[in-house]
Amino acid sequence: MSESYSVLPVTSEVRVWLQSEGRTAPQADGRRLTLQELKRVIASLPDVTAQWSLGQPFHDGSLTSTSGLHTTVVVGEPGTDSKPCEFHFRGGESEFIENIVRGIAALAGPQVIYAHSGSFIHVVQ
Repeated sequence: MSESYSVLPVTSEVRVWLQSEGRTAPQADGRRLTLQELKRVIASLPDVTAQWSLGQPFHDGSLTSTSGLHTTVVVGEPGTDSKPCEFHFRGGESEFIENIVRGIAALAGPQVIYAHSGSFIHVVQ
């Protein structure tokens, strides 16, 4: 079974959680992206290609790097132009996912990636 990774913007609640885990938390807050922003960030990454499903209610994206790394981004709440979406990554290498989240953080502020198994927590700024 492959690992799943959630992405959360840093907020006061996330900051408290990070500190309880012994992690340094940035003082700045992040925010969630809309689906359109998420797609735009992924499209702007130079070494990543995406193929998006068109089915409702979920918008899944199959992401591949030029070096052959792969993950799937699963968007659970697509949102609208003004409403943020919720998403997570299913499968893939944490380094590849971190590169994608770096692009998200450049637009939306600090983000936290965490593996659902609890084996990985990383703050991306």
